[in-house]
Amino acid sequence: MPNLENLSPFHAVNLPSMNKEGEELLVICVAGRFDLPPAGRPSVPPSLSEEQSPPVMEDVYWGKPGSSSLRYEGQTAYQRLGTDIYVSGHAWAPRGRPVTEMLAAVRVGPYQKGIHVFGTRVWYRGVSGLKASEPRPFESMPLRYERSFGGTAQVAGNEPPAYEPRNPVGVGLYGSTKEAVEQPLPNLEDPFQLMRSPTDRVNPAGFGPIARNWQPRLGFAGTYDAKWVEQRAPLWPPDFDVRFFNAAAPGLVASPGLKGGEPVVLAGLSPEGQMAFPLPHHRLMVKTVFRHRVDRRELVLDAVQIEPDERALTLLWRAAIPAHRELTHHEYSLVRELEPWEEMPR
Repeated sequence: MPNLENLSPFHAVNLPSMNKEGEELLVICVAGRFDLPPAGRPSVPPSLSEEQSPPVMEDVYWGKPGSSSLRYEGQTAYQRLGTDIYVSGHAWAPRGRPVTEMLAAVRVGPYQKGIHVFGTRVWYRGVSGLKASEPRPFESMPLRYERSFGGTAQVAGNEPPAYEPRNPVGVGLYGSTKEAVEQPLPNLEDPFQLMRSPTDRVNPAGFGPIARNWQPRLGFAGTYDAKWVEQRAPLWPPDFDVRFFNAAAPGLVASPGLKGGEPVVLAGLSPEGQMAFPLPHHRLMVKTVFRHRVDRRELVLDAVQIEPDERALTLLWRAAIPAHRELTHHEYSLVRELEPWEEMPR
């Protein structure tokens, strides 16, 4: 692996990559971990964690891949448009006093998203058709796509089960109203598109990352057919769209990207009340030395992972350096923080 010298307080990795056009790249990814301040207090900056962890390079799921939702997105992308915002944890009733429903919300700078959280409900037969039962009280609710609209449904005949391509591991998808009787509704719903009928096909609600094989993300991956195998593999297909690298849920891709310093407010994500803090502001640069040239550039903050249950925040910065067919002549890369007075990397 090419040499990498890291003078920042964070954890840095480098990896060879290739863009859509088949041009070699050297990707530098830096992960910075911070401790979040306690909830229920005025906005306080997060503090640098004593232990820093490397960027997660492989997708990590909450359970078995294929039957559970994504917990951490593997950081192998060579580019990400804007800044992804991922939030995982639980919706918490205030002070641990059970509620039947509540709103959980995230705001990062001008970008915000809310989820209407319900206690357990089932469809039952009413006078005028199926109705949702009253939600049961709860103290906390996992904010995972398993609790959001989606899943699989049995269909008539010998056809394979239908599934929700935006969330195949969810709940609430039924092939008929008959199938829905005494079956659960989602606990997590879009406040602007609540389920009124078991035949509704609402948007899955979530704050976490979306798996690569889920829609709408999968639609950006391109076409991998026989022609691709014969003429282009292992390069990206011609119709590959870099939006594939954005794993954030709809509404949580910050474009233009975040810089650091933006105010963050988390509501309903701690039993102790609202969490408020500014995103840490760190400017990083990388100097990359090849045999015949030197490349200097600033890294881009392209992902923010917030884990309020652990009171943890991870920032991810990235740079993709064109190798110009000199990847084998890469001598070293040096990552460091830019001083406040520095305008351009040197």
